[in-house]
Amino acid sequence: MNFDNTFDFCTPQHCDCPYTVSEINAGIAQILEERNTLVWVEGEISGFKAYPSGHCYFKLKDEQSTIPAVMWKSAAVKLDFDVQDNTAVVVIGSIRVYEKGGYYQLDIHKMMPEGVGALHLAFEKLKEKLLNEGLFDAERKKPLPRSVNTLGVITSKQGAALWDIVRVVASRAPQTDIIIMDTAVQGDRAASQIAKSIRDMNKYGQVDLMIVGRGGGSIEDLWSFNEEVVARAIYDSQIPIISAVGHEVDFTIADFVADHRAATPSAAAEMAVPDSKENERFFSACSKQFVNRFSDYFTDINDRYDSIKSSKTLLKPVRILQDAAQSLDDIEYRCNKSISTIMRGYNEKLQNAASRLNALSPLAVLNRGYSVVSDEKGSAIRSSKNLKSGDNIKIRFADGSSNAQIQN
Repeated sequence: MNFDNTFDFCTPQHCDCPYTVSEINAGIAQILEERNTLVWVEGEISGFKAYPSGHCYFKLKDEQSTIPAVMWKSAAVKLDFDVQDNTAVVVIGSIRVYEKGGYYQLDIHKMMPEGVGALHLAFEKLKEKLLNEGLFDAERKKPLPRSVNTLGVITSKQGAALWDIVRVVASRAPQTDIIIMDTAVQGDRAASQIAKSIRDMNKYGQVDLMIVGRGGGSIEDLWSFNEEVVARAIYDSQIPIISAVGHEVDFTIADFVADHRAATPSAAAEMAVPDSKENERFFSACSKQFVNRFSDYFTDINDRYDSIKSSKTLLKPVRILQDAAQSLDDIEYRCNKSISTIMRGYNEKLQNAASRLNALSPLAVLNRGYSVVSDEKGSAIRSSKNLKSGDNIKIRFADGSSNAQIQN
C-alpha cells in the first residue's frame, strides 16, 4: 500500500480491499513524518509525568490549544532545570504519529526555559536570515593561507583564550608574528567593538590570517558573537578569519559566517600555523598517496552508506523500539490500575467475611449477656444433671471468668 501524500478514497461498491485501521495510521504517519522537519514550539507544560523507564509524557498548551508530547530518556537526561506543570518553555521537536493510539504528538529533542529559549529563537531567526542572504555559502569562504608570517588575534587581553593561542603558535611556528587587538568580548558594547576591530585589522592589512574568538561561557556570555553587526563584519573581511568561540559544543553565528571554525582557541592556533614546512610537505605527500590508492574504495563505501542511510528497513527498528517503549508504559499504567481495583474487591470480601465470622463467634453471644460453664478440666457443662453439690466450676463471661462451687 503506497501513500503519495494523499489517500485514494473509494466507495464500498468500488473497493474490493478496504484499508485496515493500522494501514490508515501508518499512512498518516508516512505523510506527517516524511520530511521529519524540526519545529520550534513555545507553550506551557501540562500533566507532566516521568515514567520509571525514564521517558516523559506531557502536553504543551497555550490559551486555545494543547498538543501531546513525549520526551525520550536520551533527551530527558539532558534537562538542566526542574520541569513542572505550568512551566513556560520553548522546545525543539518533530511531529510523530503514535500509530497504536492513533494520534500525533511532538517528539521533543530539546527543552529550554522560556527566557533562554527566547535567545535560541533569536539565534535561529538571525541564522535563517543570513543563510537566505548567502552569508554562509561555502563558495565564498576563503581558504587558509599555506604559510602565515603574521597572525592577527582579536580577543580580550584579560582572557585565557589569548594565552592559549600565543602558547600554541610559539611552540609550532615561533617565527610567526602575532598582532593582538585588545577587544571586549562580553557585554552590551562588545559586538560593536568586535566588528570595529575586524574592520581596523583589514585597514592595517599586514596580517595573513585572523583569529576572532574567546573562551567558553553561557549563551549570554557568548551572545556578542551572535550579533548581526559581527556577522557582517566577518563576511566583509578581505582577510581569512578563523572563528574560535567557546568550547567544542558551542556554536555561534560567527562560526557559520567565518571562513573556518575551530572548536577552541587552541585548536584555532593549531589550524592557523603548521608545525613546520617539512611536516607540511610530508603530510601532503602521504595524503596524495592515500587518496590515489583508496579513492575508489571510499567512493564505493560512501555510495553504500548513502543507500543504507535512506533505507526504510533501517529506520523501522527505531520506530518499533519507540512504539514498544510507549506501549510498555501504557501496559504498566493499566496493570497498576487493575491491581488497585482487584485489591479493593478483595478487601471488601475480607471485611464481609469478618463480619459474618464475628456474628458466629461465641464471644458475640457472651456480649449479649450469656455465659459458658465448664468443669475443672475445662469441658463445657451442658446440663445440670452433670453437676452435684461441692463441684468446682468455672464461669466464662464476655469480659473475663470467675470460679464457683455448686451448693445444691
